[in-house]
Amino acid sequence: MAKPKTKTPDESAEIIVNEQGVPVLAGADFKVRQIATDYIEMGDDVAGIQRQHPILSRAQIRLAISHYLDNKRSFDAEIEDSAREYERLHRESAASPIRQKFRERRAKS
Repeated sequence: MAKPKTKTPDESAEIIVNEQGVPVLAGADFKVRQIATDYIEMGDDVAGIQRQHPILSRAQIRLAISHYLDNKRSFDAEIEDSAREYERLHRESAASPIRQKFRERRAKS
């Protein structure tokens, strides 16, 4: 059985770059980009973001937001690129034969 993740202490708030070159919160291996996305959607609601990710401390969340704001241009470009890629893949998958079969089955039900 997997060990449940526990919240890391506030004093451990640190950002490192993982093997893939992605900024993450040390000890949690949690992408700063995810916190940036939450910040964009929820604003400066650290408590709300923490409810979404209870493994993280408020200090880690504030640090990730600060890192995002310090590097906003590159994070925003990456988030926008990912959104465009998601939309492209979604459009392409709509025409897939498997999805068409699922639609046909649902229509028969």
